[in-house]
Amino acid sequence: MQSILQSLNPDQQKAVQILSGPLLILAGAGSGKTKCLTHRTCYLMANGVLGSSILAVTFTNKAANEMKGRIENMLMQYREELSSDSDIISHIPTVGTFHSLCVRILRKHIEHLSCGISNQFVIFDTNDSQQLMKTLMKEHGIDEKTTKFKAVLSHISGAKNQLITPSEYADTVETNRFTQVVKTLYPAYQKRLQEHNALDFDDLLQKTVQLFEASSDVLNFYRKKWSHLMVDEYQDTNFAQYRLVRLLADEHQNLCVIGDDHQSIYSFRGADYTNILNFEKDFPEAAVVKLEQNYRSTSNILTNANALISFNQTGREKNLWTENTPGDPIEVVEVMNEKDEGNTIAERILELKRSSDYSYSDCTILYRMNAQSRAIEEALMRHQIPYQIIGGTRFFDRKEIKDVIAYLRLIFNSRDDVSFLRIINTPSRKLGVATLETLKQYAREYTVSLFEVLEHIDEISELPETKKDVLRSFRDMIVEFQAMSGQEPITILLDRLIEKIQYLPYLDDGTGEGEMRIQNVRELFSVAAKYDGADHSLAAFLEGVALIADVDQYDEASEKVTLMTIHSSKGLEFPVVFLPGWEEGIFPSSSAQFSGEQLEEERRLGYVALTRAKQKCVILHAGQRMLFGRTEYSSPSKFLSELDEKCIERKSTKTPASFNPFARKTFDQGVQRAKQAIFDRVPQTKKEAIFGVAENTSGYKTGDRIRHKEFGEGTIIQVSGDVLSVAFAGIGMKKIVGSVAPIEVIVE
Repeated sequence: MQSILQSLNPDQQKAVQILSGPLLILAGAGSGKTKCLTHRTCYLMANGVLGSSILAVTFTNKAANEMKGRIENMLMQYREELSSDSDIISHIPTVGTFHSLCVRILRKHIEHLSCGISNQFVIFDTNDSQQLMKTLMKEHGIDEKTTKFKAVLSHISGAKNQLITPSEYADTVETNRFTQVVKTLYPAYQKRLQEHNALDFDDLLQKTVQLFEASSDVLNFYRKKWSHLMVDEYQDTNFAQYRLVRLLADEHQNLCVIGDDHQSIYSFRGADYTNILNFEKDFPEAAVVKLEQNYRSTSNILTNANALISFNQTGREKNLWTENTPGDPIEVVEVMNEKDEGNTIAERILELKRSSDYSYSDCTILYRMNAQSRAIEEALMRHQIPYQIIGGTRFFDRKEIKDVIAYLRLIFNSRDDVSFLRIINTPSRKLGVATLETLKQYAREYTVSLFEVLEHIDEISELPETKKDVLRSFRDMIVEFQAMSGQEPITILLDRLIEKIQYLPYLDDGTGEGEMRIQNVRELFSVAAKYDGADHSLAAFLEGVALIADVDQYDEASEKVTLMTIHSSKGLEFPVVFLPGWEEGIFPSSSAQFSGEQLEEERRLGYVALTRAKQKCVILHAGQRMLFGRTEYSSPSKFLSELDEKCIERKSTKTPASFNPFARKTFDQGVQRAKQAIFDRVPQTKKEAIFGVAENTSGYKTGDRIRHKEFGEGTIIQVSGDVLSVAFAGIGMKKIVGSVAPIEVIVE
């Protein structure tokens, strides 16, 4: 057993050797938490815990696969030390994401819920859910211009993460125009999912919790199966995940959670970092171990990260330290505008590549919002620097890939009407709108799926015989592949399907784009090959495709610069990190200006950004920036003043005068006076059209909290004449007229 511990530092050893009871590991960035978890797994097994009794849960496929690979390697390395009893290491521990774990449970036991969903359910991804919501809004006569379908889905997602069902929703929210719409669409959305025999991502969590609460037999089965639980990134759990963990662990209490409240950055997804802060309240007997030694970054980078996060008032105190060299100071570079910013980054990357051992793949550019990438991409292209974007169009979101996947989904689950409608005319079968409307009418009348309508196609007198022949042929083809799917490997099924529907000739339009689409379809075989083993199935393949995340697209071996949002970067590390756009209104975001809680999360996001860097970190801020079609004069982010001046080096690509603080202040005042003089000369009626903002005649001011009779509570973001731009909770941005709107100021 000592050989398992010898590569660990004292704090890691302490965490690994606590074998039972609740354990909280507060692991700072780069402190070796994955190493700690994998060694703890092997140490448990060395002390007689069966591998099959251990469950480790994390958030991304990438993290799960890395953990699983390390555990397997360690089991081989320490085989003799673990035990002479082969039964102890006969089963690898269960390692997976929350969603993949829930899919596995629901496939086996969902019939206990009596929810109208069979174990052949398909998983609706974001695009599927959006398409379904658009259809429902159209059916209910709800205007997409006044109610955004993404806002409705986000609200429903939040309710599901809080384990609020459609029937409970009406009693838990304040009634306003938006929530009234959600009250109509939430149950309709769930009913339509049931008709399609489908679950969305949030359902996977909610239904599993409901299953455990409804069936003590199922819950007890898994409590006995997994006597030791480990949960990674516990600060990112939402209420549904928290409830799931508690249900599994409350009886035996052998629960180890590991995470860092300083890296909690996903509140917009429903994550609640108080779960990790309250762990000791939930489990009073909990042991607590801090991992503060960082193995990733230089001490200058860590000093600045510690300095920044120290301005937050909430969270557990941690102080990262390292035995690594001090390294270079963090560079804080002032640039003229977004073009100058892009060029500065590109030139610096080329300089690093020419003068040192750095490669393109060593460099990453992390931005606060995707809109910032445009100017950076243009600069990289001008300088002929190859790059990859994480979080752009996913491989599995490309039309040609979604077409093929839709065929496979319908083969797997014939009740999937979304897939049916996607492929019934792809490639073209010359079925018009009237034919499809007839099928839909019969499906609605008899409450069956569209594919089930085809089973009775001979009884539909409204359709001509030529259309019936086409539909019969389609039906018979799907039935043929359904029989094949249980016998043939996925790659064989895929090959025969593509050949049968002549999909590649359909894509071959003689253009370069057509050839690229063909190559994408061929690349799908590389993915399918991973599921050709005896233990895999079409269900497993479709689950893997549906649950893949943006960060899973990151290719470490690719010799390219990587671009992504800071949110997407958590869990990754790079030798060189560029952080553009550290300006007020961008980072921190404008919405954080009026909320201390949001500002603290933005600061945690900055902490995550800094701690991605191993050796070099460059922060950039622009004097002016064009974003969303408007040019704005920018102020440096307040976070820049919270860094440690001894460990940063300030630079500027602007004139020396602009770098002098006094000269910069004088220059800014001159700009403002000039802008005001121009503003004063413009007629009042034209001011808003030219400047986007008119003089304030409303009596309200930016930052005021108001209550609207219909929209609920909101914050005034901008005042333009008598027009107020207000961010309403759950609805989004609305423009209202201050003098006539039914509003009142909230006095706090």
